[in-house]
Amino acid sequence: MKKLLLVLSFLTLITLAHAAEAYLTLSYQVLDSRVAPGGETTVFLTLTNPSLKDVGNIKVYLTPGPYLTLTSNYFELSGLSSGSSQQISFNVKVSASASPQISYVKARVEYTVESLEREVNTNIPITIRAEPLLQIANVNFSSTPEPGKKVKLTFSIFNFGEGSAKDLTVRIIQSEIFGVVGASEKFVDEIRPSEFASLSFELIIQPSVEAGIYSIPISLAYKDETRSENYSATKYLDLVVSGSYEFIVTLEDQEMLVPGSKGSVEIKVVNAGNQEAKYLTLDISSEYPFAEVFPQKVYVGSLEADDYDTEKVSVRISKNASPNAYPLKVKLSYRDAYGKEYGEEHAVYVKVSSFEELPKPTLLTPFNLAILFLFIAIILYYFFKRRKR
Repeated sequence: MKKLLLVLSFLTLITLAHAAEAYLTLSYQVLDSRVAPGGETTVFLTLTNPSLKDVGNIKVYLTPGPYLTLTSNYFELSGLSSGSSQQISFNVKVSASASPQISYVKARVEYTVESLEREVNTNIPITIRAEPLLQIANVNFSSTPEPGKKVKLTFSIFNFGEGSAKDLTVRIIQSEIFGVVGASEKFVDEIRPSEFASLSFELIIQPSVEAGIYSIPISLAYKDETRSENYSATKYLDLVVSGSYEFIVTLEDQEMLVPGSKGSVEIKVVNAGNQEAKYLTLDISSEYPFAEVFPQKVYVGSLEADDYDTEKVSVRISKNASPNAYPLKVKLSYRDAYGKEYGEEHAVYVKVSSFEELPKPTLLTPFNLAILFLFIAIILYYFFKRRKR
């Protein structure tokens, strides 16, 4: 027990003696963990007097290492009382020609304690690194993505950073919307600053996908120019899936038409595609032998996939037309869900008959037959009535 008390007493005396001896401690903080060539950062240097005596006449000398310049390299303080601290700050600029490395700012502090000169030193590391910054641009599809269709996706990866990106792995993350034909991952050795690499992948859109806007996730994993820092990011590209259109236009019905006559025809439009047509409009031409078509423009509106619409129009045939089947031209104009405009032309064949084909008038019309049967019935009635008398 006595030995333990002696040890504790000895340690206490050493601590008191150390506290009684005046001295300064230095600590620092660099604002940026990395500084790119041509960049700048701020350093905060803190001077602390943890002792029981005051220190005075403090002089701070700063010496930059390779590729570094300082906005200030000398500071002077009147002193620091016991238990106090003070912070100074200065900017460090990195040369644009600096290579990746760790350079140092040497801080040497001179001060006096009761007329005795003392000194303390520290080295402040400045990490010089040029970071890469990758972005995807110039996205292109070989054709319009549609359900069940293969398309080639091409894009460029630009390095907008100040350092090279090395050992780049590019991977397309597949989903229930699309798959990748062949390799879904590609490797690029290096992309230097202000340069780019172009890549392409073949995609297949799943047949069950509905028209809409989806995302293609692209994973990027790479290293900085020293291969000491790892980076990863996921970029998203828009995948606009459009349905396919297939319209069937037929003549549903028509009245009998002869040269110079007027009658109606009924046109049927079927959307046999797999997406809705919006703002559907029919433009019907009035070319020979159709002297008149009314209306020439018919607005249908939206026509869902696997649905149809019928429209009745009136036509007048030219007097000099010969009996035949003539094409009545119908132009369809519509838009998809994204506002893209489409147009296509169709024709239905309208028959123009000869006058000989017109039905012959007859005296035995249904009305005349009814009158005849009534007349015969009356005669028979009176005939049998007289015979009974």
